[in-house]
Amino acid sequence: MMMTRRRPLLQGHGAEQPSSGPKERPDQAARLAMKQDRARDAERAMQEYQAERRAVLANAERLRALRLAREANSETIAKVLAKKD
Repeated sequence: MMMTRRRPLLQGHGAEQPSSGPKERPDQAARLAMKQDRARDAERAMQEYQAERRAVLANAERLRALRLAREANSETIAKVLAKKD
């Protein structure tokens, strides 16, 4: 087991003084701002992704409906032509 050296308590320092809470370092505010920016960017990216996905699905649905209508129309035309012959 490794023992660590303790520093002697200096006059005016140590447990006698009430702590005013954790000190905020200057770079901590910048890191927090960057973290918030990343969170906002991630939210925007997810919204853009979802909007694009909805657009792709809507387009696929539209194209499917057009294809089915074209196939139904061609079958109808084929039946009419078959009856004429």
